[in-house]
Amino acid sequence: MKTNISSLILMTMVVASLLIGCGEKSSQDAKAVKEDVKALNNDIKQGAQDTNEEIKTAVTTSWQQFKTSSELAISQTEQQLNLLQEQLATAKKSDQEMVKQRFDQLKQEQERLTEKLTNRGEALKNGAIKFNTTALENEQQFEREFTHDMQTLGNALKDLFKNNVN
Repeated sequence: MKTNISSLILMTMVVASLLIGCGEKSSQDAKAVKEDVKALNNDIKQGAQDTNEEIKTAVTTSWQQFKTSSELAISQTEQQLNLLQEQLATAKKSDQEMVKQRFDQLKQEQERLTEKLTNRGEALKNGAIKFNTTALENEQQFEREFTHDMQTLGNALKDLFKNNVN
């Protein structure tokens, strides 16, 4: 550790003496270094902006595909709900009360998922989501959770009458 500090002090002294000894040449070199640092900072900023644009494009493309498939799934779920509502109307009175409560819960879940999808689309459209390195990962997590929720809802709809009808 002492060797590192000593070496650092020695190198600093050598560089300082070279800069002092060179006079005008060293000030020109210092200006050139400052310009190089500014150019490098600009390049880094531009690279970060380019990366964010690439991420935005990837997230947007992925979102459009996901949105289309999710809207189709929601439409199919709505059709299932309509069919189940018709079955509910023709079911026995004793079954209707039990099934109606569960049906209403599933209907609310479907509406919640539709709203969740709409809100996410609006957030992407309005720029409420920052497009940085975690944006793509967050989008994939949202898609996994939404898909899981839709599958759970679909399975619950299929099983609605199974346990309640004799």
